[in-house]
Amino acid sequence: MANGGKDNGRFRTATLVNWHLLPEVELTPGGFAKMQAAPWPEGVDTMVRFKDALSCDFREAQGLHFYSDDYQFERIWTKPEVYLELLEQFAFVVEPDFSMYLDFPEPLQKWNHYRNQLLGAWWQARGLNVIPSASWADKASFAWTFEGLPEHSTVAISTVGCVKGRELYGYFMDGVRELFHQKQPTGLLVYGKLTPDIEQVCKDAGIQYKNFPHTMMGARFLTKQYAGKLAQADKNRRNCAQD
Repeated sequence: MANGGKDNGRFRTATLVNWHLLPEVELTPGGFAKMQAAPWPEGVDTMVRFKDALSCDFREAQGLHFYSDDYQFERIWTKPEVYLELLEQFAFVVEPDFSMYLDFPEPLQKWNHYRNQLLGAWWQARGLNVIPSASWADKASFAWTFEGLPEHSTVAISTVGCVKGRELYGYFMDGVRELFHQKQPTGLLVYGKLTPDIEQVCKDAGIQYKNFPHTMMGARFLTKQYAGKLAQADKNRRNCAQD
């Protein structure tokens, strides 16, 4: 009876940290899950927030991102299996973005990087089209913050909250350049403001890039926007047929 209680306690503790996902992924020497390279998402022009996923139409033609406050998507960590069916309905899903704030202690930053990598790699193992997402803190984090990200892949980043002050923007651009140095991405998806500096880094590397503007208007706006594009495309096809 005592042993049974200990085994049950161990199982419940392991579930809290998603230990059961590990057999489906490969780990780096540092213990972070490895993600596979992702292709360029052709024909996808909009991304929606996870909090809007359930109310979003045209899921198959849009991407899904987690560039929002962590509490809005903590449930994908606490109940990862529950959301698989929803996530697989989107054209692609960006790797989670649990925060690595500059004032977080390094163990907490690493924990969030661990969570990002584990969920992203596990989703890929389950057949989802997942775009790796890069994030970082200060230069000290460069020694581990890109570990587990694939080389020569499409990668996503977010500039939301990172371009307002000169010092913070400097940290951010240091990370962009280090990402290119370590991982040599073949394409960059930029959520938020696309700055001239980011454009120049992409041009210097000779890679394609795409901007997904930050919107707080949610899924209804994006659905209406996409419906308008569908209507215009249908009109163009009819005009071509008449010609």
